[in-house]
Amino acid sequence: MGKQNIKANIAKHREALEKMALDIWAKPEAGFREFNATKLQQDYLKNMGAKITSPVDVVETAFIAEYGSGKPIIGILGEFDALPGLSQKAGLTVQDPLEPGAYGHACGHNLLGTAGVLAFAALMDTMKEENLPGTLRFYACPAEENLSGKSYMARAGVFNDLDCCLTYHPGNQDAVSGGSNNAYTLMEFYFKGIPAHAGGAPWLGRSALDAVELMNVGCNYLREHIIDGGRMHYIIIDGGMAPNIVPATAAVRYSVRAPKMDQMQDIVRRLILCAEGAAHMTETTMTYSVKSVMHNMMPNYTMNEIMYENLCQVTPTEFTDEEKKFMDDMVATYAPEAIAAACKQYGFSPAELEHGMRMKPVLYGDKSQCGGGSTDVGDVSYITPTAQFTTACAPIPVSAHTWQSCSCYGTSVGTKGMIRAGEAMALTGYDLFTDKKDVIEKAKEELKADLDGATYTPIPDDMMPYYD
Repeated sequence: MGKQNIKANIAKHREALEKMALDIWAKPEAGFREFNATKLQQDYLKNMGAKITSPVDVVETAFIAEYGSGKPIIGILGEFDALPGLSQKAGLTVQDPLEPGAYGHACGHNLLGTAGVLAFAALMDTMKEENLPGTLRFYACPAEENLSGKSYMARAGVFNDLDCCLTYHPGNQDAVSGGSNNAYTLMEFYFKGIPAHAGGAPWLGRSALDAVELMNVGCNYLREHIIDGGRMHYIIIDGGMAPNIVPATAAVRYSVRAPKMDQMQDIVRRLILCAEGAAHMTETTMTYSVKSVMHNMMPNYTMNEIMYENLCQVTPTEFTDEEKKFMDDMVATYAPEAIAAACKQYGFSPAELEHGMRMKPVLYGDKSQCGGGSTDVGDVSYITPTAQFTTACAPIPVSAHTWQSCSCYGTSVGTKGMIRAGEAMALTGYDLFTDKKDVIEKAKEELKADLDGATYTPIPDDMMPYYD
């Protein structure tokens, strides 16, 4: 009974879900277009007898699987979108794309989402076997990369009745972090000018590209005057058609980040002023569009502690000689100082690594720390107490969003980390459904204190998914 049932049910589903994760890896899909991944996961859970709701709000590939009834209501989050331009063959230590310029699972969402399916499946089986009361949900969340799929789901209110939520992300170590990450906005600025012959009559033209470049100059001067930890990144997505034509249109895409929502919103306000000033200087017109918004993460120490306890109880992983060689070969492609820097970032010594991995679970960080990245898990964490952790699916210093990580996440090294994650979430869910229900109320009290009167602000009703 109990947690031994969880472990037995993890083993029962393991082979099928390892195959699912690698099938999703082999067919990477863009945000809001994850039709293969969503079908694989929906079919698996539907065949188990879970109730499936799809789509969610205006998001076609999102779905919710549910089993049970009554309280507590516990959610598990999954993702399955890939990244553009990071196609890569699996298990290689040299860059070799499957399809040049195509999408690739360089953030491991093939593992992330499938770990959630595994946790749900093992918990659902155990709830049936032991007749446990409560409601279990799996949220399949599209478009985490830049496009904030969970924001649309949150707008629909699907997280509002959750008592708590569990999620994970592939990484370089088995760890639960108490740190936060940045609030985020993705937006585009469009400038419209007047075309002219750039050599024959440039004085007749009003260059939209000049406006984009002046806006970017303004942004770069603005960097000195924003808060520490604030970030602005941009790419020009329309720069004109030919150098001998004064560009009548031009556009630039910006990401804006800051540790807190209000800080991020103030940077956005000042960035819009830069855009307006650039339009005045060039006698062009400017419009802008907000494509996504993500809240900063609200770490919950209470949830983290129970997640850490269960991460320590997960069945140890054994690697084959072939897997060890792959990890060693991948580590050898990095300079020693890069490995040392990556270890320092996490607060441990390279001597603690085995084949580039640190497998002993750790609980680290605090709410005063804010990482540079962003995730729409932050939106969920404003609504309900949320625990997020990592498992080692690639050796240090392999970084997410690189071809190296795509190579790792398509191998058995990656899927073995996924299995540990699924087991940790299932064990944690079991505790919360049974003898540790009091943890949920304590976690809710912590979230209420951290919010200090603040409430979650959904995205506007007229905001629609952006297809990159």
